[in-house]
Amino acid sequence: MKKIVVTLMALLLLAVSASAQRDLSCYPVFQGKVVPGKQMVVTEVRGSSMAAYKLDYYRGLSFHVDEALTRQVAALVEADADNAAVKETEKVGDLLTYALVQPASTGKMNRYLCYQARKVGDKWKITLLYLEGAATLDDLRNMFDKQ
Repeated sequence: MKKIVVTLMALLLLAVSASAQRDLSCYPVFQGKVVPGKQMVVTEVRGSSMAAYKLDYYRGLSFHVDEALTRQVAALVEADADNAAVKETEKVGDLLTYALVQPASTGKMNRYLCYQARKVGDKWKITLLYLEGAATLDDLRNMFDKQ
């Protein structure tokens, strides 16, 4: 019985986190609708292992794509940055290469979107993170190296 309750609680928490992402322009990227899921490395972490970082939820994507798809993903992240409460962005020319975005709050938790695009050979390596928790922007700046 305990296992059923724990399983149901975990599913409920996942559903709440997924719904918190739905208002983001880049949500289709997390759903695998922009870049096929088989091309992405997906990491999802929740719970006490994130407590040291003051986070409750971490969802990360990493993938290699051509410049056209890089621009498509960057445009979605820029749309989220345009609507954000707080944002830091960097561009190389007209291409977004770094973003740390705090979307408008949907409750008591802080939400963040972190984006990095780096040229690797003839492809671009994209890293896109969605984070939830008590961490502040300063906490994230200290955690991430934006080189």
